[in-house]
Amino acid sequence: MSDWRSSVRHTGAVYTPVAVAASVVEQCVSLLGTRALNVLEPSVGDGAFLPGLTGLEASSIKVTAIDVDSQVIRDLQHRYHNQADILNFIQGDFIQYAVDREIKDGELKKFDLIVGNPPFIRRHNFSTEVKESLKRFAVAFDYPLNRLKNIWPAFLLAAAKLVADDGVVALVLPYELLTVDYGQKVLNHIQREYDRVDILVSTQRAFREIDQDAVIFIAQKKPMTKPGLYISKVSDFLKLGDLDGLKIQFRNGDHVGIELNSYLLPTASVRLIKKLQSQTGRVSDFLTSAPGVVSAANDFFIRTKMDITKLGLSEYTKPILKKGSFASSSPVFTSTHFDELAERQPCLLLYLEGERERLSPAAKAYIEIGEAGDIHLRYKCRKRSNWYQVPLVEPEEAFVFKRSHSHPRVLINEAGAYTTDAAYGLRLKKGYTAQGLCFSFYTSLTMLFAEINGRFYGGGVLELSPNEFRGLALIYHEPSEQQFAEFLQVHRIANGDIHEILDFGDRWLISEGYQTVDELKVIRNSWTTIRAHRMRHGGRA
Repeated sequence: MSDWRSSVRHTGAVYTPVAVAASVVEQCVSLLGTRALNVLEPSVGDGAFLPGLTGLEASSIKVTAIDVDSQVIRDLQHRYHNQADILNFIQGDFIQYAVDREIKDGELKKFDLIVGNPPFIRRHNFSTEVKESLKRFAVAFDYPLNRLKNIWPAFLLAAAKLVADDGVVALVLPYELLTVDYGQKVLNHIQREYDRVDILVSTQRAFREIDQDAVIFIAQKKPMTKPGLYISKVSDFLKLGDLDGLKIQFRNGDHVGIELNSYLLPTASVRLIKKLQSQTGRVSDFLTSAPGVVSAANDFFIRTKMDITKLGLSEYTKPILKKGSFASSSPVFTSTHFDELAERQPCLLLYLEGERERLSPAAKAYIEIGEAGDIHLRYKCRKRSNWYQVPLVEPEEAFVFKRSHSHPRVLINEAGAYTTDAAYGLRLKKGYTAQGLCFSFYTSLTMLFAEINGRFYGGGVLELSPNEFRGLALIYHEPSEQQFAEFLQVHRIANGDIHEILDFGDRWLISEGYQTVDELKVIRNSWTTIRAHRMRHGGRA
């Protein structure tokens, strides 16, 4: 598949490989037949779907293609000038277009097919225009604005409204449709209006040239086949085949994550995992958590030891861990680990407290450097009484970084270091210890639920939101001194190899009577399968 082409635009669009677009169109034709078609492409981009659409063997076809980028539209009009009878190009905002049509509901003919690849823009990157469009959309379509944390859900919901009752919606959507809360909520919403929804997942990365994963979403109000939500595995998106995936019992509740991963696992394994989830405690039973320090400008406020010395700011520093890759492979982060880190990485937080006139000349000079670089104009800095005084979040006895690659890691904070908001500080409830939490965390059971509860991004990076982390299944065991010493020894020998570490954790689960050998075998195999699906992006184990 070396001919796959993809690029990212400033509008947040990821261009669809032409061969994939043709495959999606072919699948839609198998559902719609050769009748006359009124088609909408809401984010036409480089026109990947147009060759397949204009080549359809339909009795007649009309295609409306929309894009916010005027240059894109001009290029496509020039390229397809000899097909102006079937192609209508519109330069504009699809969300506004959809709102205007919804307001005129009943006056305009709906589309038989809506197909495309919506843009991917996170809420913190919304332009003023996008924000205003989504406000109008939320009112017109009666959908909570706070759930529109990306622009693609609005495209999906709008498409679902604009298609005819006997039509099809077919979109290339981010994999987070299945993994993030707002994706699951929009999926649940669509299910209430569409009798059949199919989600196709490739066993290979959807867009190879970039670290992005995607699914193909197909919805029908009046399907010719059985109703329900189905997830299908396909070898790639070039030949989709029949829609014969696993039916998912998708509803709100504890088992959502398990259901949405169940297409990867045997049915018996899914049943066991559900049972164990119902019988097992949660991380939240043993601790509370909170994000670390928000500096609003890490590169400015977190510097190396050498930088601090040159700037003459040593009196204003506090130890801080900036990201998980800086932490040692040991589950106990010690002062020695920090001192070694400080020799080579930025891990000193500048804490400039109080009024400017009371600070040293070196501190005043550094503040002026920040102002020359407009650091003081950043949103979170502007909200502070003194923009240069970073609000501190006191270190906790343990922490976990919200993003990981191989596996999430709980670390005991013997160094007393601060962390950035890339980590959650963990405060143990009465009767529990940081040693007990750390010892109990590294088992196949907890790691499996990290894969089930979390979501993944480019490169296969796993992320756990605060609620997802607190919701992980955890069997708590307070280790003896000898058990904890053995635990540390295993980590030293493993040197980060999660398989050896989990072997130790699973052995104590069995020896203490918490789980059986057969149960642990199923759990470990399930973890291996779901993790491999995530990590097929990154090339590391």
